[in-house]
Amino acid sequence: MDELAGDRRHADSPPQLPLLPDDMLVEILHRLPPEPIHLFRASFVCKHWRGLVHDARFLRLFREFHGGTPPVLGFFSNQPRSPLFVPSSDAFAVPAAATMRKDDWLALDCHHGRALLLDRRDGKLLVWNPMNGDKRYLPLPTQAHLENEYTGAVLCAAGHAEHGDCHSCPFLVALTFGSWGDFITSACVYSPKTGVWGEITPIHTNSMVDLKPAAHVGNTLYWRLDDDSIVEFDLDKNSLDLIELPDDGFGIIMLAEDGCLGFARLDRFSLHLWSRVASIDGVVSWTHRRVIEASCATSSGSMYGSSGASWLC
Repeated sequence: MDELAGDRRHADSPPQLPLLPDDMLVEILHRLPPEPIHLFRASFVCKHWRGLVHDARFLRLFREFHGGTPPVLGFFSNQPRSPLFVPSSDAFAVPAAATMRKDDWLALDCHHGRALLLDRRDGKLLVWNPMNGDKRYLPLPTQAHLENEYTGAVLCAAGHAEHGDCHSCPFLVALTFGSWGDFITSACVYSPKTGVWGEITPIHTNSMVDLKPAAHVGNTLYWRLDDDSIVEFDLDKNSLDLIELPDDGFGIIMLAEDGCLGFARLDRFSLHLWSRVASIDGVVSWTHRRVIEASCATSSGSMYGSSGASWLC
């Protein structure tokens, strides 16, 4: 009887499917949607699948298959009636952000998979990787505690050209700050290797640094000032310089399509785009690239709210 029961159980069990070769399985996994939740779920199928989707070569090919640019997962917002982190879809969420009180934190920047936040309670900076939960607290420079306004940026410090997977790479933090009393804007860089802030570089300005996100071009950071100018921080030379905006009014600085510093301004239903390029004789100046007519746009003339936001890719 036991043998008959065993034979019956064996006959009722589904047949074992042959395992797919790794190269075929990788091709199938490459075709998953680009949102991280899909690879995350695939990694729980079995240990073998987890090893495949965590492989650095697989992740690089996965990004190339989907166009080379990681999807926008959401953005950090400083607007009073919005969450600290606003996901772009239900496929991605940051549970830790739900426990962070909006009144306690200020989003300063987000680059290369990390966010830079200011803890309003004790004046410390937080470098946070929302993808893996890694957190690193940094003290503010002593001089920054005495200033009226400050903002910053967090960047990958690995030195590679492509920044699609920088979660385990070293980082650096650049901070700029100023005082209403003397209108001197200063900047310095924090390196986790040394654990200290570097030399503080000052420059005289006529206004304060705006709290909107920085534009990152090459190894240079750019911040808007409250007037119609930009402060340029060259990380290689540790030097500051001032640049005039190409047009007055509201607008944002950004990385342009040609890889140079760009500027965009919304004029009623038209989006004007500039790019800062070098001429044949080496003179760098603004060039009005094009105008995009938008059928659905606001006439406010402003592309940012009063406190701005940083996109997370």
